[in-house]
Amino acid sequence: MASLAATSWPKPLVLVPCLSSSTASAVFTEGVMSQSINWDLLQKQFSSDSKFYNTLSKLCTIVDDPFQCNLSLLSDMEIPKNKNSRTRLTPFELINLLRSNNYSSLSNEFSNKKNTMMASVLNLNLVNILRDQSIPKLLANWDVKRRDAEAVWFMKGIMDECTHLKNFSIPFDTSLIYAICALHDGYVPNSGCCKLEDVWPQATIRYVKTGHVGAYLWYLHLFRNTIVEAFERAKLVCPPPAVTFS
Repeated sequence: MASLAATSWPKPLVLVPCLSSSTASAVFTEGVMSQSINWDLLQKQFSSDSKFYNTLSKLCTIVDDPFQCNLSLLSDMEIPKNKNSRTRLTPFELINLLRSNNYSSLSNEFSNKKNTMMASVLNLNLVNILRDQSIPKLLANWDVKRRDAEAVWFMKGIMDECTHLKNFSIPFDTSLIYAICALHDGYVPNSGCCKLEDVWPQATIRYVKTGHVGAYLWYLHLFRNTIVEAFERAKLVCPPPAVTFS
């Protein structure tokens, strides 16, 4: 939310996104938050009203390459041969791929990567799992999303359209942006999402080798120091007005 707010301010502004990403779509379709969504209900609603598929799914776009994110494991889709067409796809186009391949056709390129990607997904989430009992629940949620893949892709398109930073203006001075991201974040997955440094040139992005919760437990000092550093830089970029005494 802070990042989106900063895109609308026409003057230099200090921004320190902590454990954020370039889009909120991954949070609600891949991250831990996705387990709280009733995907069966969303799929039922999506299927019951043709306007979702015939109209709305054509109006929003999935900004990044959908075949690089973890959601590509939900269904066996054939990757478009024209690689230039793999970004800015609409949910309508992806759902058509699902239906035209009858949810079973698999290209060689994707097949070679599937096992490796699945292992990385499970490993990413296991970093944040404290009890073995959570593993069956995680896998069960994965099966639900596989069953309701059309609703999941539609949700990703809607969330990208409304929150992806590439759809908004670049902040006035990106050198005043200092972001901290977690490499193994299960709440804000970064696989398949464009990096903040690619969206905002000159921004300073720091990565911590831990998960979402671990970052708050072990790197609070980094958050505080980074905030201070950002404001110190702001003093150089736009010095405060001199204080005069009458």
